[in-house]
Amino acid sequence: MPPSDSPLYPRPFYRAVHSLRGFTLVELLVVIAIIGILISLLLPAVQSVRESGRRAQCGNNLKQIALALAAYQTGKRVFPPGRMGCDGWTRDVCTNNPGSARPGTSGFVMILPNLEQQSLYDAFVPFAKGAVFPASPGDQSDGTTSGWRTPPIADAIKVRPEVFVCPSSGTMPTYRTTQNATGCYALVQGSRGPSYGISQTLVKHYNNGMFCYRTTWRRANVRDGMSNTMFVGEIVEGHTIASANVWSLGARHLHSMRSTDNPLNTRPGEGVFVKVGGGGGTGSDPPLYGYKANGAFASEHPGGALFAFGDGHVEYLSENIDLISYRALSTRDGGEVLSR
Repeated sequence: MPPSDSPLYPRPFYRAVHSLRGFTLVELLVVIAIIGILISLLLPAVQSVRESGRRAQCGNNLKQIALALAAYQTGKRVFPPGRMGCDGWTRDVCTNNPGSARPGTSGFVMILPNLEQQSLYDAFVPFAKGAVFPASPGDQSDGTTSGWRTPPIADAIKVRPEVFVCPSSGTMPTYRTTQNATGCYALVQGSRGPSYGISQTLVKHYNNGMFCYRTTWRRANVRDGMSNTMFVGEIVEGHTIASANVWSLGARHLHSMRSTDNPLNTRPGEGVFVKVGGGGGTGSDPPLYGYKANGAFASEHPGGALFAFGDGHVEYLSENIDLISYRALSTRDGGEVLSR
């Protein structure tokens, strides 16, 4: 040990050297544990803030869509149908319609110009060779839709406009192997869903909501009031066969058209679905097309989902909403007394 009076080791310096030391392993572990606890406490709050932002953006998308539908109605004097044409039906409004009058084009395509998507809309026009997504199989045999999938249209149905995408949704960008772009929203058909099977009148062409096959409705038809009538809502898992949701295609219980037959947030493959024979069913009843299309609205937001109403406002409905009230909100002229 150097002497205290050594010129090489003055007493103050010697003591300072020996007073310097690092953290012990135990101290480091304690610090790491404290940091871990703080992160675990803060993470839910951070996630909640992020979800709040995503939900706000999702609501903004729905509002834009509702306003676009209103703008379309102002110009055309009617709202667009959920699906622009018939399918294989040959009666009533579909009597003697050629294939070109049976497109499966969704109402979302028709409002693209009102969503600042004019160039994308122009890629669909003039709905080449008769129709976009013509009904099949027989309706393509008359030649009026032959060659409908032109290169511009083939590219257009692969585009996924951001306004149709909810940031909270887990829906993948394309539907299975078709590469057709998916969306996270659907138009409200009404309260008649898979319990009514695939009825041409009750479900497809004359459902009790605002968006049907081919049939169009005016503002005057909304006797329940625009603020009490849902126009657009959220869906989940739009890339899967049980909840397929290609935004440019319209189809009952699936693509861009849903109902309130099943409770809000019924997950794909659950609840009442279309079964063999055209009626509804649950459990082990065999589905009509090999998949359980329940046509339900749902979201990835905790506890509920967002809907846009006819007057343009967006509302968050709890998944615990009374089923009678929920269905009443989806009809245009039911005359129900609502409490929500």
